[in-house]
Amino acid sequence: MKPLKQFIQQETVLTAAAVLAVVSAFFVLPDAQYLGYIDLRTLAILFSLMTVMAGLRRQGFFDGLGRALLSRTHSTFQLTLVLVGLCFFGSMFITNDVSLLTFVPFTFVVLSRLGADVRRALLIPVVCMQTIAANLGSMLTPIGNPQNLYLYRLSGLRFSAFLTLMLPYVLLSAGKPLPPFPWMSLFLLLHLREIRRSSCCIWFCLPFACCP
Repeated sequence: MKPLKQFIQQETVLTAAAVLAVVSAFFVLPDAQYLGYIDLRTLAILFSLMTVMAGLRRQGFFDGLGRALLSRTHSTFQLTLVLVGLCFFGSMFITNDVSLLTFVPFTFVVLSRLGADVRRALLIPVVCMQTIAANLGSMLTPIGNPQNLYLYRLSGLRFSAFLTLMLPYVLLSAGKPLPPFPWMSLFLLLHLREIRRSSCCIWFCLPFACCP
């Protein structure tokens, strides 16, 4: 019983999905049409993409790219810009999940080199911004997230047509041509005024919550 409880705690999402799948089977009884629900082509493309990204990540490609960009930073603003920008632009090509799994740990390493007070003040706001940026950036391309890949496959749109369709939403979601960078100035202003870390997160996330 204890191993089962540990598995449920470790794999909460998988467990919830399995339970809901079983429940749904009572409403739509299993039959031969179930096999048609599986989009094997989309799954194969997603698997291939994740395999390539895992290989590049294991080889340190993205860490090297991040370090190369960080070597050119000379201020807290530039540091924040690069860390968030890596998630924003990276999510367009390596999916939002892979972008966060790659660059958030990298952020911990980078910020650990700063002073304790600065690290405590920056860590949570920066990770919040990275999460928002990864989700905003991933909207743009078919390979930005699994949902986009499925919709791209289902719609039959060309790659260029998909980009043209999604670009206005990406721009509109942050209210400026370069999301989410305009809101970084708000974060830095709050930080420089020594407003508490929790307040920084709330005020920084508020504009995105109001975006369409």
